[in-house]
Amino acid sequence: MPLTIASLFSSKKRVDKQEDQMNQNRQDLLHGVLETEDLNAIYPFVWKENKNFIESGGNFIKVLAVVSYPKEQKGNWLSDLKRLKGNISFVQYLEPANSEGMIGYYNDSIKNKDAELLKTRDPATRIKLQSELESARYQLNQVLTNRSNFMYLYTYIFIQATSLEDLKTLEQNVQRILTKLRMKALNPHYAAPMAFWSALPLGDNQLKDYTYQMCNSETASSFFPFDDSEICYLTPTAQVEGINKTTNSLVAIDYLDTQRTLNQNMVVIGTSGVGKSTFMVQKILRCFAMGIKIYIIDPENEYSQIVNLLGGEVVHLSSNSATKINPLEIFSTEITDTEDFNDKAEFIKDLVKQKVQRLKAFFKVLKSDLTQVESSILDKTLSNLYNRFSINEESDFKNLKSTDYPILEDFYHDLGKLKETDEERYERIQDFYFILESYVHGSNSLFNGHTNVNINNSLFSFNLKALQNEVDVQAACYFNIFGFLWDEITKTKEELIYLFIDEFHFLSKNPDSMRFFYQAYKRFRKYNAGAIAGTQQIIDVLDTVDNLGAAMIENSHTKVFFGLDNKGVDDVIKKINLSFSDEEISLLRAKRQGEALITYGSQRAFIRVELTQEELRIWNKKRYIEMYGLDPEDIPDYEARIEMTPIEKEEVRNFVL
Repeated sequence: MPLTIASLFSSKKRVDKQEDQMNQNRQDLLHGVLETEDLNAIYPFVWKENKNFIESGGNFIKVLAVVSYPKEQKGNWLSDLKRLKGNISFVQYLEPANSEGMIGYYNDSIKNKDAELLKTRDPATRIKLQSELESARYQLNQVLTNRSNFMYLYTYIFIQATSLEDLKTLEQNVQRILTKLRMKALNPHYAAPMAFWSALPLGDNQLKDYTYQMCNSETASSFFPFDDSEICYLTPTAQVEGINKTTNSLVAIDYLDTQRTLNQNMVVIGTSGVGKSTFMVQKILRCFAMGIKIYIIDPENEYSQIVNLLGGEVVHLSSNSATKINPLEIFSTEITDTEDFNDKAEFIKDLVKQKVQRLKAFFKVLKSDLTQVESSILDKTLSNLYNRFSINEESDFKNLKSTDYPILEDFYHDLGKLKETDEERYERIQDFYFILESYVHGSNSLFNGHTNVNINNSLFSFNLKALQNEVDVQAACYFNIFGFLWDEITKTKEELIYLFIDEFHFLSKNPDSMRFFYQAYKRFRKYNAGAIAGTQQIIDVLDTVDNLGAAMIENSHTKVFFGLDNKGVDDVIKKINLSFSDEEISLLRAKRQGEALITYGSQRAFIRVELTQEELRIWNKKRYIEMYGLDPEDIPDYEARIEMTPIEKEEVRNFVL
């Protein structure tokens, strides 16, 4: 049979038909084996290109192209954008530029601007030209001295949401942050697909001509988020706070570096059992090893063991304790609120007035419903009492002894005399008078007597656990001790002192004591001191009057957040001026023991608190045995571990420069 064109086509159709049938059979076989619904979920077939966005698999996607950058920035300056909540990706391309061409460009630019500067006398134009000349000379110097190279930078911001409304909100938030950072990003109309493919990790930058920015390598490095996860400033005076969970490197901070550290204050927040106390003990041990003087307010007797072991002194306070801190004694001549005085008389008058104000706050802790009238009567009686004891403008406070001051019993007797001299005032103050009686002649004589505490040890702790069943007495004692230690700190600016204030929510129960605490807390830096305040009752702290608790936390340059209850996490997010990522919130809710989020200024990192072998041997003997299998009474020979091996010694001997 002759072969014709028609027969060829007919044969091809039969072959194609057979192949189609075979393909259909294969598909039927696959459909019987594979779960098609799962495949559709993994490989969405919805793809729609719009002028401003792309719809894919139920998601709405938009890619913004950055076309303008600020002139100057420092490292980690994009942290606000990186922490913005939502599905956001920051995509960048870097390509080397022709350095020789840039040298010629800046060389010609400097010559042209020098010529323009000679021609113009307009002040605004001259200032602008001088600024441009300075920038051009800096760039030219950087590349000529091989300190930097030039490159092209391309930046895209990939945002995604499950609805158009959420996408619009997310874009508005991104644009708001970009405006704050002095950046400009455009939505590439009619080029959405090109922007989309450019923002994927395919290395296909399709909008080069519209998004390029010339910069040097120093500037380009500021875009990289190394500072986000690294807080490591190793210096001879640095303190190691833990291990970085992300990078496994040390988290070390030099709090004496005033260029980086606004103040040495720190808050440590976490619910019971998450590692807050271990962190505080670690910090006490390491500060003590560095020779820092340490005072501790310890409501739960958690640190007495470690203080005694280190040779420090622990004062155990109870309702009938022989140890006294006279609340009426003036321990320091430092004025908290103001320092401008015309003469000594005015200074002494204000010093006594400041003490009276503190005492009224102390009395409000003893009687929480103290009225304004009662407070006014107490004010007048206290002033008269100090005059009766010759505590006035003629006093030489440096030579006054503790026994020269009135005590609580003296104040109690003066109030009692009002019954005879001013019955109306006595009736107004009668309830407080009866309450005060229990602190003078009753079971709570802790505050009645002359001060007999002498802080002459570099490690000193006050144990208040015996007062835990007497809430009002414990709160008053806490406030009294803090005022005493604050006055000790203000006596000198030469010695570095850390005050560890555990469970500081006791001070937040009374508005006046919290106000004094907040004012003092802000001024620690002035006296070369730091306050390390810890609490597990974050809700009590954040519910204080005038948001003083939140303000105190915000004032702390360093914050350590261990796990919290859900209500505590919500309150921290709502009331503290900090934004947390979803990952950070998850860590706070998870309450993993020994893990925390530390923020140091604008930097933050996840840390793992790990005691060294010696710290664990001192602090937790049971855990030490479990981990090392050694007797905690036997001190390991740590020096032998750092001694050089024979091979290392030989290498040193043969080393030649």
